[in-house]
This record gives sequence, C-alpha cells and structure tokens, in this order.
Amino acid sequence: MIKPVTFKNHGQQLIGILHVPEGLESRGKTPGIVMFHGFTGNKSEAHRLFVYVARALCDSGFTVLRFDFRGSGDSDGEFDDMTVPGEISDAKKALTFLANQESVDRERIGVIGLSMGGRVAAILASQDRRVRFAVLYSAALGPLRERFLSEIAEATLQKLDSGEAIKISEGWYLKKTFFDTIDNPVPLDIMGNIKVPVLLVHSDTDQVVPMDDSRKGYEIVQNLNDKNEFYTVKGGDHTFSEREHTNEVTVKTLEWLKSVGLESRG
Repeated sequence: MIKPVTFKNHGQQLIGILHVPEGLESRGKTPGIVMFHGFTGNKSEAHRLFVYVARALCDSGFTVLRFDFRGSGDSDGEFDDMTVPGEISDAKKALTFLANQESVDRERIGVIGLSMGGRVAAILASQDRRVRFAVLYSAALGPLRERFLSEIAEATLQKLDSGEAIKISEGWYLKKTFFDTIDNPVPLDIMGNIKVPVLLVHSDTDQVVPMDDSRKGYEIVQNLNDKNEFYTVKGGDHTFSEREHTNEVTVKTLEWLKSVGLESRG
C-alpha cells in the first residue's frame, strides 16, 4: 500500500510517499527505511529508481518513506536556497516522521541515499543514533566546493557576494550559502564515526561522482562493522539506469539487508 504524506520543517511542508507492507496484522512491526534523493532530484528519482527500490523493499516487509527535500520536487521552498545542512535537517524530520508510524520498529530504521542524498545519509549515520543501517548509492563523499566552483565563470561567482543566485546548470540556481556549507563537513572526514552497518554501491563507469569516493569511504568504515560492504556495478552509470543495473542494485540491497538481519519478522 502506498499513500501520500506530509510533514513540516521550519514551517515548510515536505511531500512524501509512504510504502506500507500489506498484512501488517500478521507481520507485527516492520523495519523502516527513509530514502534521500540526489542533487536536483526528487522522491521518484531518475527513471523512477526510488519507486522500484521502494516497492521491492515494501514487498519484502519494510515500511519505506521517500520524500522531496525542501526546494525539490513537490515540497515547499525554492531550490535556490538548497544547502546540504538544510537537507540534513529535513532528513532528521523524515526520520522522526517514519519512527512515529505505528507499523515501524524504531530500533530497525535505516537510510538509503543516492549521490548528494548519499552524502546526507553518510553524515546523518555518523551523527544520529536512530540510524541503524545505511545504504549509499553513488554517494558524493569527498570535498565538493572546489569541484562546483571550478565549473563556474569568475564573473558569475562575483554575483554570489551580493546575495544573488547563480546558474549552476540548465534551470537550476544556487546562492552563496550552498557553496559555503557544502563541505561542512566532508563525509570522508567523519565516516569513522559510523558504527552501524553500511553498504556502499557504485558503478565503475560513473561519470558524475567518481567511484573513488565510495572506495575511500569503504576503506574508512571497512573494519568498523563486520557487515560493511562495497559493491561495484560493472559498466553502470550514476543512477544505474540500465534495467539490468536497476535490478542488480535492488537485489543486492535486499540481499545485504537480509544478511544484516533486517528482514521483516512477520
């Protein structure tokens, strides 16, 4: 069963979709997962990746929340005002919303993040004890400020100091606060604080975020939990858009969650 849901952060409405397993009476409480979309993405994600993954998780007994960060998708706010700390704040509210669902076991809640959403998920897992596991898809874990600024003309950058939003790609604009806070912190600097199980999934031919980000992240967490794993999708792109890669990532996610002992108890 799916249903539209809303919750608020800083007075602004966030829009989401909640996937709830059928037959909860026999299942009892289920594990819960919050999904964090990527930069300029939304709760469905590219080629509906999050829809497919959420459906598979729900069919396997998980209650899943996918939602739009403020300024993205259908949620309140403007993308111009987007910052990573702002998305982390939204992510915490989403965790609270999911934890308050009657169907969810608060002791078995985790996160899945794609790209910039993977950055949010990694930071959250290092800070918030409510996160009991994390799955990072094509996660942007390294420093990003200089990577963004290097692609913008100097004359355009000068507009930031006046408070103006500058164009970063077709139809998308950002303000100075985004660039000032994006590496505060850099996930690779704090992932040593993640004690819960982590699965990192990355394509070896990702043209958006280098696989080295995930490899370095895994090197940091490798010995922190015996369930931690790094999985390579061979020949895939940033969002696993080929159907076989979407299926591969979905199956791997489900297998890993089962290995961690997170299948439904129903």
